[in-house]
Amino acid sequence: MTYNSAVYRAQGGASLRARDDAHLLIETDDDSKTIRLNVRNYSAATGDNIGVQIKPRLTVAKTDNGVKGLEVSPSVNDGIGLAGASGAVIGIHADCYLRGTGAGTIGADVRAVNLEVVTDNNGGKTVTGNVNHIRIRSAFSGTVSGTFVPIRIEKAEAQTGSLQYDGVLELPSTNAGVWNDDPGTELDTSTSKGYIKVLVNGAARYIALFEAGSLAD
Repeated sequence: MTYNSAVYRAQGGASLRARDDAHLLIETDDDSKTIRLNVRNYSAATGDNIGVQIKPRLTVAKTDNGVKGLEVSPSVNDGIGLAGASGAVIGIHADCYLRGTGAGTIGADVRAVNLEVVTDNNGGKTVTGNVNHIRIRSAFSGTVSGTFVPIRIEKAEAQTGSLQYDGVLELPSTNAGVWNDDPGTELDTSTSKGYIKVLVNGAARYIALFEAGSLAD
C-alpha cells in the first residue's frame, strides 16, 4: 500500500517490524530521494529534542561478534568514478547549524560530534582489547594527488563576524605524566627521544619528544 506523505499520518503511534528471520528494508525508488526522519521544526520549549535514537541493548551473553549502534558504509563500485569538485565519498557528515542573524544564547556548548565511553559506577566489565574514543584505521590502495593524513584541519572560513581557532588542541587541565604545561621534573628535555611529523602550510615540521627524567625545575 502506498501513502501520500503529505496526507498520511499514523494515529495513536505506530510500530513497524520485520517478520521473523527477515531484515526490515526501507528504500526509495528514486535516486534523488532520501529517507527523512524528523526533518521538521520543533516547538517544545523544554526538554531535549532528539531527532533519532538508536539504542540496541544486549540481554544475553554472546559468544561471537559484538553489537553496533550504527554502521555506515558508503561505497563506490568497481570501475565507477566521481567527477568534479563535489565528487567526494563521505562516511558521516555531522554539522551544527546556528541559523540566521538574530540574537540567541546557547546555554552550553556547540559540538559537532560528542564522543563518550562510560560505565556505571564501580563497573565490573573487563575489556580484553583497547578502549578508544577515536581509532583511525587505513588500508588504502591507489593514487592520492594531495596528502594522505589521519587528521586535516582547515582554517576557519571568513565571513561577517567569523571567528578563528584559539588553537589546534585544548587540554583544559593537567595530568601528571600525560600532559602538563609546566612538567618540572617529569621530562628529561636534554635529549630528544623521537618526534611527530606535521605538515604546516605544506611544509614538514617536527614536534620533539622527550622521555621521563629527573631534571630540576
